[in-house]
Amino acid sequence: MSLLTLSLARELAYDAFVAIMDQKRKPEKVLNELYAQHDSKIRRLDRNFIKEILYGSLRWYSKLYWILQNTAKRDLAQATGEIRAALVVGTYQIYYMDRVPDRAAVNESVEYIRKKGQPQACSFVNGILRQIARRAEYFPKPDKKTKPREYLALQFAHPQWIVDRWYRRFRFERMEQMLSANNQPPPYSVRINSLKTPLEKAAELQDTLLREEKTTTERRPLRSSLRFLKSPVLDEESLFGKGFYTVQDEASQLIGLLVAPQEGQTIADVCAGPGGKLSHVYELGQEKIQLLAVEKDEDQLLRAQETMQRLGHEKVTWAREDFLNWRPEVTIDKILLDAPCSGLGVLRRHPEGKWHKTPEIVDAMQRQQRAMIVHALKLLPVGGELIYSVCSFESEETEDHLSKLQEEFGDTIEVVSPVSRLPDYFKKYVTRDNLLAVYAGNSDDMDGFGAFIVRVKQPFEGGKA
Repeated sequence: MSLLTLSLARELAYDAFVAIMDQKRKPEKVLNELYAQHDSKIRRLDRNFIKEILYGSLRWYSKLYWILQNTAKRDLAQATGEIRAALVVGTYQIYYMDRVPDRAAVNESVEYIRKKGQPQACSFVNGILRQIARRAEYFPKPDKKTKPREYLALQFAHPQWIVDRWYRRFRFERMEQMLSANNQPPPYSVRINSLKTPLEKAAELQDTLLREEKTTTERRPLRSSLRFLKSPVLDEESLFGKGFYTVQDEASQLIGLLVAPQEGQTIADVCAGPGGKLSHVYELGQEKIQLLAVEKDEDQLLRAQETMQRLGHEKVTWAREDFLNWRPEVTIDKILLDAPCSGLGVLRRHPEGKWHKTPEIVDAMQRQQRAMIVHALKLLPVGGELIYSVCSFESEETEDHLSKLQEEFGDTIEVVSPVSRLPDYFKKYVTRDNLLAVYAGNSDDMDGFGAFIVRVKQPFEGGKA
């Protein structure tokens, strides 16, 4: 078979899968590097196809691997990364992409292995994928009633430890809803740059998108948000490239509303990369606030700076520094702590996280978050506010922090209800404990998030860290 039957799009998708699963790399960075190498040969349709088969294979990885392992009758862990990629991504196309002919998925997977210098494995890959394409065998799953957790983990392709963790908190039916939602591509939600398009003129931006980029959008309950019906155009000459909007999930946009910047305030966004919440606070402040951005990771800092530059937001003071070592030279009125977290609320957006993360991550993140929360409170004056946010709904990373703060610091602090800062529609996400809690599989198809607001009432001398 000719090597020319292997399309560049499939080759890049398979290469990306190997880098992500075997080298634990981030999909966005891998794809950006591959696109940079082949920019002139990769069309927008190719990028969409690559993203679909790559992210789909990552979402359904454990179920696809289970099917393959049962079919192969040999330990696939002993195979090369390229062979596993050919099998998993090939199987994804066969099972989940009706418009892709089975023969194309099989033949190009085989050609990928040949091109990677492993011709001795071609017959093996060909045989397994052809057998799968025939749906020749049925492999019984764990029983739904007697082994519900094992069933959920396999049926919805989630690691057993995540299923076990959530099963302690949620009913079986709710689990099915959450896990199923995690396996759907996230919607194309964006935030309008209100400094270029006032929100009351959002319809004009929608008309321009439709006229100039043939892109249909719909309004959302959140005034700052639009939802694209297909992938937006993101090149330099597009409306995105010119800074009229930025990609940001609606749950993330709620955090900027919790900050509620007021004229003359000095606000610090710590862990500011990649710049989504930072730019939103900037826009809400109408350039009448002093905004500080603190970020220790160089790549994240550069991404935040690029985001702000694209949007035309220039009045920011930058600090590349570990927040725990940061000492501001000015009095800070509010600190937005977009804390490092487990990321278990955004697994649909980052499906590789299901396979890269381990059970220990929640406790490790909780300890780091705790130290950052206490440090933030020490930096604030009386009346100053900490707005804490994580893309997680794990108890340890959300309500446990809030309850421990109240227990240990008592009248030194005050928990502020987010209700008064949210549009009426979104008040349903605030708990009785004044926590903003958005869970996976919610009715508004938003990412999972947790957030709360704490105000300093008395001079903060520290406490039990």
